[in-house]
Amino acid sequence: MANIAQAMTKSLLDWALGGASPSAPAGRFCGLSLGAPSSVSMSEAAGSVTRQSCVFGAAGTPSGSGTATNNAAMTFPAVAASNVISGLFIADSVSSAAGTNLFYVTLATPRTLLSGDQLIVGSGAITVTLS
Repeated sequence: MANIAQAMTKSLLDWALGGASPSAPAGRFCGLSLGAPSSVSMSEAAGSVTRQSCVFGAAGTPSGSGTATNNAAMTFPAVAASNVISGLFIADSVSSAAGTNLFYVTLATPRTLLSGDQLIVGSGAITVTLS
């Protein structure tokens, strides 16, 4: 996951350069995107696809780049209708269509979920890299 959303970019710059003192997000929740997510749009899958809490370990010491990886699996509930999932995003709210987009990625291979399918993202499957 290599893309930083606009609000997160501002917060990182403010924190690192002392322009302001942003607060850490109250939570981190992974959502599924039907279209390609962007820095300003999550293109969120709606309906029964609820955002899942995502937990990350401390970032690794940079050796060219710094990385943080999720350390708990996430199971998205069964979908009510078929969906093609094109991306993932991390937001600061569990509520659909709410909160601030923090990071996002377009999947190399979209995943087709049929009615009744669940999507499971394994522990260690999401890595956020800053370089």
